[in-house]
Amino acid sequence: MAEYKYPLFFEAKYLTDKDKKTIRKHFQKRKSGGGKCRNIEMTGGNIYKVCFKKKKDQEKVLQKKDHHVTLSSGKQCLSVTANCPTQTPHQLPQQARVLMQDSFFAPEEIRVNKTISKLERSVPLWKDITVVEKKFRLVEEEFNQERNACCPEVKICISNNMIILEGPDQEVFSGAKKLNELMKKVMKKTIKLPMELIAFIKSSGAISKYQTWFQSLRNPVSIDVGSDLVLFSLSSEALEEAEAAILRDLRDLRMDTVQLQGSAAAPPDVGRVKEILTKARNEENHQGLKVENSFIPGTSGTSETNIQHVGNNESVNKLKEIPHDSQMNHVETQKVMNLSPDLLDCFDKVLSLSGTNWDKSEVTLKTLNAPHPHVLLSGPCCRVQEVQKNLRTSLASLKSDTLVLEGSGAQRYFQAEGRTNMELVESAFKVIIREGKCVQGTKQQGFSSPISLTSSQAPKINLEIKLGSLEYDKVNVMVVPMLNRKLTSTAIGKCLSKKVNKFRTKFFLAATKCTLQPGDVMQVDAPPSLGCSKILFIECLPWDGVRGQSKQALASGLKRCLDLCVQQGSSSVAFPIIGPGLVLKYPLREAAKVLTETIRQFALSTYSGSLSTIHVVIKPGYANTVECYHDVYRWLNLNMTQGDQVIFRSITTDLDEIAMTVGEGVKLTLVIGDITNETTDGIVNSTDFIRFNTGGVCKDILAVAGPDVEAELKKAKVNQGEVFVTHPGSFPCKAILHVYGQRDAGVIEQLACKIIQYCETFEFKSVAIPAICAGAGKMDPGVVAGAILQGIKTAILSTPLSCLTDIRLVLININLVFAFAKKAMQVFPTVVIDRVSASQMPHVQQQDQSSTNTDLSILCTSSTNQQSVFHFLGLNTQTMDTAMTKLKELYQAQCSTQTFTQEQLEVLTQNEIKDLKHLLESQGLHIKRDQSGQGILTVCGLKDGVSQVMQMVNGFQKNSLIREIRLRDEDELYPRVAWCILGCNGNWERLPKTANYDLENNGASGGIVDAQGNSWSVNLQGMKATRRQTGQKTKLKRLENRPDFILPVYWDNMTVSETTKVVVLHPSSVEYRAVKEAFRRTVTKTVTKIERVQNIHLHCAYETLKKQISDNNILLGGPGEKLLYHGTSQDNCNSIMKTGFNRNFAGQNATLYGHGTYFAVDASYSANIKYSKPAADGSQSMFVARVLTGTYTVGHSNMKVPPHCNNQQPDDRYDSLVDNINNPSMYVVFHDSQAYPDYLITFK
Repeated sequence: MAEYKYPLFFEAKYLTDKDKKTIRKHFQKRKSGGGKCRNIEMTGGNIYKVCFKKKKDQEKVLQKKDHHVTLSSGKQCLSVTANCPTQTPHQLPQQARVLMQDSFFAPEEIRVNKTISKLERSVPLWKDITVVEKKFRLVEEEFNQERNACCPEVKICISNNMIILEGPDQEVFSGAKKLNELMKKVMKKTIKLPMELIAFIKSSGAISKYQTWFQSLRNPVSIDVGSDLVLFSLSSEALEEAEAAILRDLRDLRMDTVQLQGSAAAPPDVGRVKEILTKARNEENHQGLKVENSFIPGTSGTSETNIQHVGNNESVNKLKEIPHDSQMNHVETQKVMNLSPDLLDCFDKVLSLSGTNWDKSEVTLKTLNAPHPHVLLSGPCCRVQEVQKNLRTSLASLKSDTLVLEGSGAQRYFQAEGRTNMELVESAFKVIIREGKCVQGTKQQGFSSPISLTSSQAPKINLEIKLGSLEYDKVNVMVVPMLNRKLTSTAIGKCLSKKVNKFRTKFFLAATKCTLQPGDVMQVDAPPSLGCSKILFIECLPWDGVRGQSKQALASGLKRCLDLCVQQGSSSVAFPIIGPGLVLKYPLREAAKVLTETIRQFALSTYSGSLSTIHVVIKPGYANTVECYHDVYRWLNLNMTQGDQVIFRSITTDLDEIAMTVGEGVKLTLVIGDITNETTDGIVNSTDFIRFNTGGVCKDILAVAGPDVEAELKKAKVNQGEVFVTHPGSFPCKAILHVYGQRDAGVIEQLACKIIQYCETFEFKSVAIPAICAGAGKMDPGVVAGAILQGIKTAILSTPLSCLTDIRLVLININLVFAFAKKAMQVFPTVVIDRVSASQMPHVQQQDQSSTNTDLSILCTSSTNQQSVFHFLGLNTQTMDTAMTKLKELYQAQCSTQTFTQEQLEVLTQNEIKDLKHLLESQGLHIKRDQSGQGILTVCGLKDGVSQVMQMVNGFQKNSLIREIRLRDEDELYPRVAWCILGCNGNWERLPKTANYDLENNGASGGIVDAQGNSWSVNLQGMKATRRQTGQKTKLKRLENRPDFILPVYWDNMTVSETTKVVVLHPSSVEYRAVKEAFRRTVTKTVTKIERVQNIHLHCAYETLKKQISDNNILLGGPGEKLLYHGTSQDNCNSIMKTGFNRNFAGQNATLYGHGTYFAVDASYSANIKYSKPAADGSQSMFVARVLTGTYTVGHSNMKVPPHCNNQQPDDRYDSLVDNINNPSMYVVFHDSQAYPDYLITFK
C-alpha cells in the first residue's frame, strides 16, 4: 500500500508469525510512540521492516531507540533505525527465506537455521550448531576424519561454543548429522558441591591438576567447572575413575560456619575478630592454600555475623575456635532478662533496695517494653553472666502486698498534692509504692432494693397486640372478666373451665372466701397446664351506658390488676378486650377505650416496677375482630406520647410487617395494607383484562393510575402466563405490571417468577405484589401464598439478583398474612423472620420534668463505686504493713463525708442525676447506701469534692421549683394556643408543649424540637423554621383556640369575632393538590380556585352528630365519614358556607332516592350542569363535603326520612339512603348537620 511509506528497520532472529503480530501491535500503541502501520516484513537475513502511515509516528518511534517486547522466546530488545543496516558475512541476500528446524537435531544442544536463496541455487548452506566445547574436543579428531572422507567441501568454524558448518547443501546436512551422532556418544557425570567449596578448589589449582591427569587416562576425561563439577568422557569406566579420585580428595576438605552475636557482630568488635582471623589464616597458608574464610552479614533486622571457613579439616578446626575464644574473653555481649510489667517503671528503685553497687560491675542495665517487658544487660560476656545471676537472686527476695482505699480519689490525691507524702513513706520505710488500676468495689448491701425518685427516664413498657386465645398466651399473669363470681359467666371463663377441670375447684374455693363489689379483683393460682402463674378475675357489670357504673367498675378493676402485678413483681400480663361479648354487651369501641386508657394512665403515673410487657389479646374468628384490632392499635399508637413525654417503649402486633432476607441480600416483606399506598419502582396489578371496575386491586390501582392506563389495558392481547407492562400514569412508580392468574396455582407461580425476572432486567430496586387471585378470585390463601413464594424462590435461584433488593407482598386481610407467613417458613426454611414494628418509640426529646420513676442505683454503679489500688514492694512484710497503715492515715486526713436523704434527692431529674454522677466520677468520690431502706446515701472522699456535691444538690433543688412553675405554665397554655409546623408530607402537625410555650413567649432563640425529635431553628418574624440537620425549610403557624372549640390543625387562625372564614388555598400547597387530584380523577375540566371553609358553628354541630352516630353504630362500622361531592350554583355558595346544607331546598334537582340532601361519590356526577349550574362567565361550583353516611339502605322518591332498621325498634332508623346498596354512587342525608362543607371548588 503506497500510503504506508515511512519505514523503520530492526534486527531479530527467528520471528514466528505470532511474534510478528505482537511486534506490530507494539508499534501501533501510543506507548511506543507509533500509530497505524503495515505488517512486519523480512528484508533479508535477520533484518525486518515496518512501514508507518504518518511520518510523525515514525519519528516518535525513533526517539525511543530501544523497544522491549515479550515474544514466544522471551523478552527481547529491538533497536530501530531509519535505514536498513548492512548484512553480516553470515547473512544471506534479501530473497532468502528461513526454513523450519530439522527434527533430527537434539533441541537442547543443536540449533539449526537454514536459508535457501530463492533467486540463486548456488548460494551455500550454513548451519549454526551449539555445543559444549570440551565435550566436542572428545570427538573432534574422529569428526574431522569423517568430514574429510565424506564431505570435504564443508568448512568448519568454532566460536563461543558455536560450530558453524558451511558448504554445499547435501554435504552440510551429512556433516551435521554425523556430528550429532558423535556427540550422543559422549557421557557425562555431575558432582554437586557447595559453591564455596568449588571456589576453593579452583583457587587451590586442583582443577588444572585434575585436567592434566584425566587427559592421560586410556579414555580421556574432560572437566568443566560451573555451578557444579561436570565430567565428560566416551567411557563410563573413565568417568567413574575420575569421580572416585575427586571424592577421595574431598574427604580432606570441609566447610564450617561460626556465628557472632550481639556487639561481637558489630563494629568495632567484629573488626578486631577479622584482624585476628586474617593473621591466623595467613600463617596456615604460608606453604600453600589450606583454608579460606569470609564474613557474611546476618539477615536484615538481626545483629548477627557469620564467619564461613573452607579448607583442610585441620586448618578449619584451628580457625573455628578463634572467634569463640575472642567472644568469651574480649568481645562485648548482651543478655535479655524478662521482667514483670509492674517492675518496668520502678526498676531503678528495685535496684536500690538490694544495696548492691551495680555501677561498678562494668555492665549496663536498660529496661525496654518491646517486644515484651525486659531488661537488657550489656558488657563483657563473663561479667554479664555474673550480673544476671545476682540480679535474679535480688528480685526473688522481694516481698509484695496491696493496699485498697475506697474511691478513686485516693490515687488522684497521691498523684497531685499528696505526691510528696507518698515519697516520704517510700524513703522512710524503704518500700516502693506503685499505683494500680482503679477497680470496682464490692457492692453495698441493699443495692437490690432501688429507691424510687421522681425523675424522667426512658419508658420500659412494651405493648404487644396479639391475635389468639388468651388461655394459650405465655405470661406471668392473665386477666379474666366474670359476672356474679361465676367462672362460666363469660366465654373466657368457659374456655378455662373446659381446658382445666381441676381449676373449677380452685376458683370455687377462692370465690367463697371473699365478697366482691363491681370493680374488685380476685386472685387465683393458675394450674401448671396454663402458660401463667396467676389469674386475676375482675367482677364486672353489664353495660349500662357511657355514664353508668359498668364502665367505671371495669376501669377500676383493670387498674387494680396492674397495681397487683407491680406489687408482686410480675414482669408480664395479658388482657383480653373485656365487655363486647354477649354477656356484658359493651360497645366494642367503648371496651377498647377503657382498656387502652387504663394502660396509658398506668404508664403515665405509676411506678411500673418489674412489669415490662403488657399483652392485649384479641380473639380471632369473630366478625368484628379486624375492627377491634385496628381500634386498639390506633388508640394505643395515638397515645405513644403525652405532650413531649414518651409513654411506651414500643408497640408491636401480630400484623406488623414481617421481613426476611432470602437469596443474596434480597429483602422479602409481608405487609398488610393497601397497594395503592406503595411507592416501589414496580407495582403488580391482578386483572382479567376484561372487567376493570368491579372492585378489588385492579380498580384501586387504575383509579390512581388514570384512564390512559385503563385504555391501554383494554387494547391489550395477553397470552397465558405473560406479564403485560404499561407506563404508570399518575401512579408514583416506574411501571405497572399487569397479570392474570386464571385461578391456577401453576400460572400464578410462573407469573411471580417472571415478575422478579422482569424487575431485575429493567434494574428495578423494589416491587409490590398483591395476593394474586386471593381477593376477587376467591382462591385459598394458602394455595396463593405457596404459588407466589415458590415463584419468587425459583427466580432468585435461577437469576442472581444485583438490582432488585426489596420485594413487598401487600396483603389485604389477616388471614392472608397468616397464610403467607406460614408458607414462607416452608418455602424458605433457613431464613430468620423479623417483625418490623409499625410503631417503635419515637425520638422525642425528653423534658427535664419529674413525671416518671427512676432508680437511684444509677449513682451506685461501678464508676462511682471505684477503689484505689496501691502495690507495695519491700524487703520484709513487717515494714510494708507499717508503710501501708501510714499511707492510709495520710489519705483519710484529707477526706470528709456527707449524707443525703430521699427528700433532698427526689426533685432531681434524669439529666441532673447524670450531672451528679459525672461530678462523683470526676472527683473520685465513693457513694454507698445505708441499711435502713430509707433511701439515705452517703458520699465520702476528698473534702473539696464532697463540698462541690453539696453545692450541686442545693442548686438542683432551686431548679426544681423553677421547673415546676414552667410545667404548670406549659399545661395552662397548651389548650389555649396551638403552634403548628408544616410537616414534610405537607400536613400541619402540632408542636409539643415545650416548643409551644417557647414560641408563644419568644423563648425559641435556641431552637425548638418537634414531636418526632427533629431540631429546628425559627424565624418568628417570617413564621419560618429551618431543620438543623438538613437545612430543610418549612412554615409555622399559630392557632388561638376558643374556650369551647379547638381549631383543627389544618385550619388558619381565626380572630375572636370571626365565626366563619373562607381561605383560598395556594395551588402549590399539598392540601390544594390533594383536593384537586381527587376531583380530576373523574372530571377533566380546569380547576380555577379551591377554598377551605372554616365555620365554627357548623363544625361543632357536625362533630356532635358524628359522636352520636358513632356511638349508635359502634358495632356497625361507626359514623361512616366520607368525602363526597355536592354541585350547586354560585348563588347558593355563600348560604351553604354560612348555614350548611339545608334540606328545605331538597327537590330542586331531583328526589329520586328521597327528600334529602344529595352527595355524589364521583365529582363527575356533581359537575353536571344540571346540578352545578354555570355562572355568567361559564364557571361552576362544587363542594367537597365531609358526610356521615353511617348505616344506609336503598332510597325511594317518597322517603322524607330514612326507614326503620328494625321494625321492633321504631326509633332505630338508617342514617342515610343510597342508589345502590352494593356500590353506591349517591348518598342522601336528612339532617342539616350530617354534612360539613369542607372545600369549595370553582372550575370551568
